[in-house]
Amino acid sequence: MPERLEVPALLKLAIAVAVVGAVSLAIGPFVGVLRSAPPAAYDSRPLLVVLAVLPVLVAVGLLVARRPVGAAGVLVGAAFLAPGRALIDLQLASDALVASRPELVVPTDLVPLVAGTGTWLLVAGHVLTLAAGAMVIVRAGARPGTAVAAEFEESEPESRKRLLGWGLAFGGLAAIGLLMPPFRSDNAFLLDVDLANGPGLVIAGGLLIALAALLGCVVAGTSRTSKMGRGVLVGVAIAVLTFLLPAQIAGITVDWLHADWRSYMATVGALGLVATAVWPSGLALKRGEGVPIEQSGGRMHLIAGVFAILAGVAAILGQATDLFVVEIPTDVPINQTDELIILSGVRPGSFANGLLLPAGILVLVLGILLVIKPVARIFRPMLSVAWVGIPLAAFVALDAVMTATSTSGAIRAGAATWWTLVAVLLALVAAICAGAAGAIERDDVDLSDRSSNMILMAPLAAAALFAIGAFGLPAMRAEQYVAPGIWSNFRTASWGLVIALIAVVMAAAIASTSRPPRAAALLFGSAGLVAVHALEVPMTGGRAEGSAAAAGTWLSLATIAALVISAFVALAVRPEPARRR
Repeated sequence: MPERLEVPALLKLAIAVAVVGAVSLAIGPFVGVLRSAPPAAYDSRPLLVVLAVLPVLVAVGLLVARRPVGAAGVLVGAAFLAPGRALIDLQLASDALVASRPELVVPTDLVPLVAGTGTWLLVAGHVLTLAAGAMVIVRAGARPGTAVAAEFEESEPESRKRLLGWGLAFGGLAAIGLLMPPFRSDNAFLLDVDLANGPGLVIAGGLLIALAALLGCVVAGTSRTSKMGRGVLVGVAIAVLTFLLPAQIAGITVDWLHADWRSYMATVGALGLVATAVWPSGLALKRGEGVPIEQSGGRMHLIAGVFAILAGVAAILGQATDLFVVEIPTDVPINQTDELIILSGVRPGSFANGLLLPAGILVLVLGILLVIKPVARIFRPMLSVAWVGIPLAAFVALDAVMTATSTSGAIRAGAATWWTLVAVLLALVAAICAGAAGAIERDDVDLSDRSSNMILMAPLAAAALFAIGAFGLPAMRAEQYVAPGIWSNFRTASWGLVIALIAVVMAAAIASTSRPPRAAALLFGSAGLVAVHALEVPMTGGRAEGSAAAAGTWLSLATIAALVISAFVALAVRPEPARRR
């Protein structure tokens, strides 16, 4: 690196914005997040100040050490978690009684609490943190042609692959830990931090934080230069620790709180991200020299396969365990959207998580095939689209959980809810790794003569049209049941339908210009995804009395047929190379 680099003006401005944001986060608890509020469970203010300014201190330290690209990366990494943290802090303004923030306040009665100036300072701090990262996410804020911008033109493929691999491993561990409650409470006025049973803003913010941590690791591993990627990993790790440590320390030090050690997976994951970022790059590059692209791609296939196997097992456990738990015998009226059968003294049953079984088996089998080196490249495109079967099934199960827990306070989420969330995260990591393996494969293939297969267009168009009806129309009908949909009765389960439809349509579009073997694999994977949806009636039909297959099921079968036909057409009819002018 040159001895002296001119710091981009936009990076200087971003540092200044981040400093203002850090000050806002630091003074918020001192000003008071609530009006006339009782004290916190312990004196956390010194810790909160240190954690608030830590990302800025690290960024400034890197800037002083003449590493502007790394400093920008820290700001970007910290910014990823800012939106989710802002949503969680907004719960103090919405309803502080269910916010569960022992480091800030512990209610002593049920009198409503009003948000104070400190809450808005916290939210403003997160907004400024997000703005600071957004300023420098492109070339660290440097103008093209400058020395700092030139660093993004350096090729460091092996270093970036290492950052992506280890970043996804530790980032996935951190994301799983972020889904777990940091403590259990014996205080009736301070609820457990449970993403499955908590208030809406806390659920949304917690899920967004977990996904953002994982996305930050992806951005770090795919950055044009590993210098930026290392900074992003450090920023994500600091943001994870900043979010978790106050609650974890409360669980350890407060008598009536009990630490939930599952959340410490996130702590270990964050420390692993820091270790990955600071590991000597020279040693890593030396080990990576001369590694053939086949071997590098094989490693990524193996990683994708392992995560797919874990995702499949988690999904199967999500189907095998209880989706709901009734803490006391109760008799609750059931409306047409509930998936519960609740009788006094009888264990509740639910069929809403039934689709997790076929989805989990599909992803598990593909994961095993990706681990087998001779056939990994053949089945990798199938996993790239089939993994969506797990979110498709998961949203149906989570819809039932949210409906059930809102029906009665005696009902809470069971173990299946947590296995479902873990399965979704692991499936997402597997998909990212499969995509990275595909990118490595394409580096070794001449795609200059690639063209569309015109004969393939007709069955692909039919498959796309059938898919719109398959996911857009109800797959199941019953007298007192209204199915979730895309255009009407949009609910949590509808998000799974939207994601699956987009995946199938995108796979069909990509297959039209892909090499025949890859196109066929994509289409077979899409058929597997649609098959999961087609099993909704046999696997979840017990949700409603007198259930029967509806238009969505029959169109799903038509979609599967069109996709399979398209796959065989892709294998049988090879496109002619495009003519060069």
